[in-house]
Amino acid sequence: MRVQNSAVSSGSGSELPDPIKAGALAAPDPETSDGAAREAYERGGDAGMRETEDGENPYPEGSILAKAFEHGYLDGQKARR
Repeated sequence: MRVQNSAVSSGSGSELPDPIKAGALAAPDPETSDGAAREAYERGGDAGMRETEDGENPYPEGSILAKAFEHGYLDGQKARR
């Protein structure tokens, strides 16, 4: 099914950006890959199950992997109870 776009350019210069010219997707960052995040989460889960101090987080503060570790840690603590 094809739907026509009912938007008409008024000539005022407020057109939507061309998605093709917006740029290609960048290469994935290895830090944010699913595998790296899964590993960080699992490491956090193991630490949480052992009730290890939360300061053991080996990832840079505020990074995606640090957040994955923290989520795993909390879930590991819940699983232990």
